Amino acid sequence: MSKSKPRGKLKQRLVTALLLLPLVFGAAIYLSSIWLGVVLGLVVLAAAGEWARLAEWNKPYQQWAYVSCVALLWVVGFWALSHFSQTAAVLTALALLWWLYAFMDLLLHGSHASGLYRWRAGRLVIGAFILVPAWLTTVYLHETDPRRPAVLLFVFVLVWLADSAAYFVGRTWGHTQLAPRISPGKTVEGLMGGLAAVVVLAYFCGTMIWQLSGRTLILWVVWASVAMLLSVVGDLVESKIKRLAGTKDSGSLLPGHGGFLDRIDSLTAAIPTFVFGWVFFLRADT
Repeated sequence: MSKSKPRGKLKQRLVTALLLLPLVFGAAIYLSSIWLGVVLGLVVLAAAGEWARLAEWNKPYQQWAYVSCVALLWVVGFWALSHFSQTAAVLTALALLWWLYAFMDLLLHGSHASGLYRWRAGRLVIGAFILVPAWLTTVYLHETDPRRPAVLLFVFVLVWLADSAAYFVGRTWGHTQLAPRISPGKTVEGLMGGLAAVVVLAYFCGTMIWQLSGRTLILWVVWASVAMLLSVVGDLVESKIKRLAGTKDSGSLLPGHGGFLDRIDSLTAAIPTFVFGWVFFLRADT
């Protein structure tokens, strides 16, 4: 492959990101939580349609049925969040357990069709496990943040910075492949570069924006790092489902990125993971 192709794709990624960032930040800053949920819901439902295709539900009525189920699950989950105080704790705990299971599956089985991945129905269930908690916890984090939308924007920037740092460090110094059978472009050096960037970001944001110190600051930095590491699992899970489906991108609507699922795959793991920490030990101190 010529060097011009990666450079051309990088340029497309940067242009697309520069167009999307003001929209995302503007929505988080100016919209109420429910309207933010509606706007983000359009992205999540588009991603659900892409996931249905990856799970080999290729007919339009099948995709619409899956998208409708994801939307219904979100409505039920939003109602539960509004009426039962323990819903967020249960939801984030289940989401974290799912991502730990996903990590173990990648570690033990790599790109093979294992566990739920063996069946079409299982792959559809995986999509719901990924998309619905991420959607709900995004709205919950926005709603419960006293400095709304500071924490949500912090998580967004955390994931985007980690992704960018991993990309550039990996291209410059990367030699050791992280998951060669799933995503050959990812390297251990890139992962370490992304983690270092997140630690610096979390430390300075924690001290300068939230005035954290001592044990709380340590927890903040550690949990931001955990969210970043699991964001890589989110990326790899989508890469695995794409490999099983025999495709490179989930879609083609976002130049340089692929589909909507390609753009939010890391966030789907990072946000529920971070919100778990927010619910159980960070919110009271921020």
